[in-house]
Amino acid sequence: WSKGWKTVENLTPTDEMMVGLTNSNYEINDNGDGVTWGADNGLTFVQMLQTDGNGTITGVTDFDDPLWDSLVQQITLDEAIHFIEWAADDLENIDSAMLPRCYMNDGPLGFAFDQVAGYKTRWTESDSNNPHYVSSDQPEAGYSMATMPTEPVVAATYNQELVEREGQLYGEDALYAKESVTISPGLNLHRTPYCARNHEYYSEDSVLTNLMGKAYCRGTSSKGLVAQTKHLAFNHQELNRSGISIFFTEQAARENELRCFQGAMSENLTGSVMTAFNRAGTVYVGAHSGVVEQIGRREWGFKGGYVTDMVNGAMYMNWRDTVAAGGGTMLGSAANWDGTAMGTMENAKDAISRDTYFQEKMQYTLKTWLYSLAQSNLANGMSATTKMETVYPWWQKALFAADAVLAILTVLFAALALKPQKTAKKKEE
Repeated sequence: WSKGWKTVENLTPTDEMMVGLTNSNYEINDNGDGVTWGADNGLTFVQMLQTDGNGTITGVTDFDDPLWDSLVQQITLDEAIHFIEWAADDLENIDSAMLPRCYMNDGPLGFAFDQVAGYKTRWTESDSNNPHYVSSDQPEAGYSMATMPTEPVVAATYNQELVEREGQLYGEDALYAKESVTISPGLNLHRTPYCARNHEYYSEDSVLTNLMGKAYCRGTSSKGLVAQTKHLAFNHQELNRSGISIFFTEQAARENELRCFQGAMSENLTGSVMTAFNRAGTVYVGAHSGVVEQIGRREWGFKGGYVTDMVNGAMYMNWRDTVAAGGGTMLGSAANWDGTAMGTMENAKDAISRDTYFQEKMQYTLKTWLYSLAQSNLANGMSATTKMETVYPWWQKALFAADAVLAILTVLFAALALKPQKTAKKKEE
């Protein structure tokens, strides 16, 4: 470790560097003429699917077709905020576009047991006619599917056909568990043997990682499972990973780490990408427009959805900088920003409604996710006659009833509390 390294005793950031280091890359402001929300265009998510004469889905409307923009314009600002700010274990339903709720699950070694066990959280009685349906009273409902080999073992086969078959097996598991997005594969490099995530990354070779990632994504997509490659980019350690600044030359970035992701993203084999915890230079990589937009969108032509990793540091991985830079949805909830100086997107709705640029970024994020999910197993069984209905479980109805009773009692007790004061006042008169 003594050769090739130059010890840096201290570093004084420039003013330009401090913009990123203080996570203040964008400020919500008044600009432009606004965008359209809540339009009555008569479109649904299902109408973006292409079918043959037998009603079998054969593809989706081209990404550049104006119909996608018309569909996105039907979404309300409230729905858009909720979808972007609450992208944790699932992707929220968007009723105005008739998009059902979508479930996604970790990770590269198979679906995480703690999230999938007990498929009753995914399946309902209304799904009982589905050939993959698993009722909660079946012993299979508690099966774990975190059983795949680690990625270095897979890469050691140098067998793209085998890795594609592995992706197909993931797709079959997804149908069984009613999952539409898998948070895998991991495509970071083994830059050091001390990265605790190396078991989720293929190798120290960027071309081998590129090829393994493409093969895996071909397999999952063939079964309608959206692969979510991670962690874009430059994640080389787990300890203190949030906020660490990674410095490199552009040549080093393109020949190594970025090449790992380039194949799956440029060929749009992966339907979504999870960004990393670290910074690229001084800017949080999920809010780094040079990575997610310039390279990902404009150079590689990636059309899928971006999502952050688990929000760890609300002001660091903040929704303002991330959305404005094209970084997509937030793997968290409004609770992450509630009580912070920034506040939640819901609380900032009025300010957002006056920021045309920011709203355009929101709508593009929605478009990319709608486009990816239209190609997933989420569309299975849907047709032009499909309708969405809101169904509340018994416990939620009980909570609604309890809320109503408590509201009535609050009003009653308030009235009773005020009554003696009025009587006392009359006696004084």
